[in-house]
Parts: sequence; structure tokens; C-alpha cells
Amino acid sequence: MKKKLIGLLLAICCVSLTAFSQTTESSKPTPTPKPETERFSAVASLPRAATRTAWVDIRINGYTSDDTTQRMAALLVEGGQDALVKELEKAETIGYASLSRRLGAFDLKLVRSRKTPTGRRIIGVSDRPIAFLEAYRGARSMDYKLGIVVLDLKTNKKGKEEGEGVLLYASQVKIENGAVEIEYVGISPIKLRNVRK
Repeated sequence: MKKKLIGLLLAICCVSLTAFSQTTESSKPTPTPKPETERFSAVASLPRAATRTAWVDIRINGYTSDDTTQRMAALLVEGGQDALVKELEKAETIGYASLSRRLGAFDLKLVRSRKTPTGRRIIGVSDRPIAFLEAYRGARSMDYKLGIVVLDLKTNKKGKEEGEGVLLYASQVKIENGAVEIEYVGISPIKLRNVRK
């Protein structure tokens, strides 16, 4: 069953669609310093599964620059999801997210971090792996080519980051009325609790 998740808009990339579509010949790539690897653990809530919880491991080796983000967003605006997925397939892996004993891992190709009033939000996007049987059967889920993870973090009294998040394993991005809508199919958004760094 296909469902909609509205509200991330283009939080995926943490900048507006207007900014995505604006490119100038004089703009120069902004180098992004490579940070130390960040590792987060979380507990995933799986209400429909026999085992109600699973461990999630998320590692981030770097962040996507503004220039690359805007280029990918422009591809989404002009060519739709397929154009974005093709670009992600060529992009370097800069992180991964894995769900223990479940669906395996997917590589993160677009990762952004931005400050929020209480801490920061991290969003990672992947061109999700398509299983052999899924491709063989030509399942409708083949149209849902993106994996998305969102972490909302705050700093506790000990100076450590913690929070919550959501993992979308099979999702599709559409632009409607100038806003981005994210649809998911099959596996409902997986809530992440006790996110810790």
C-alpha cells in the first residue's frame, strides 16, 4: 500500500527549492573539510514484526557540499526522481545505515547537517539497493528508489548528542505545487529511539 509522508519538504537537502534552481557560471565549488567519522546507534521500533525492536547503526564519513547539494536538487527539479537517482548512483559513498538482522545496509550518498533551535538535524539519502527477486518480479516497489534517514539531535548535560529519528527504507520523491513530497511503500517509516553518538 502506497502512503504519503508530507513535511520533510526538502529537508533532505536543508535548503529551499528556489536555491536549488539558482546556479551561476561564476559560482565556485566550496570545499568541505572532511570531518572525523561520526557513529550513531539507535533502537528501531518495529510494531508489525515478531521482534519489536532492532539495533540501527549509522556512520557518517563526510557531508555533502552546498554546491553538490544544489546540483542534485536542480536535477530533481528538472528531471524528477530518476535524474536524482542516477546522480546518486555515481556519487561517492560517505556513510551508511544498517538495521540489524533485517534489511541489511544501504550506502548514504547525500548527507546534510544543519543547526536547529535545540541542536541539529542530519539527513542522509541513498539510492537504495534493489533485491534480485524484487527486480525479477517487477514489483511496484521498484519505483521507490530512495532510502532516507533523519536524525534530530540535541546536546545533553554531559555534552553528548542524543535524540530521535526516522528511517524510510523504500521511498519516492515527487514535486507537487512547488513543494517536495515523500511517499513510501511497504515498510512504514521506522521510528528511531534513543539515538546516541
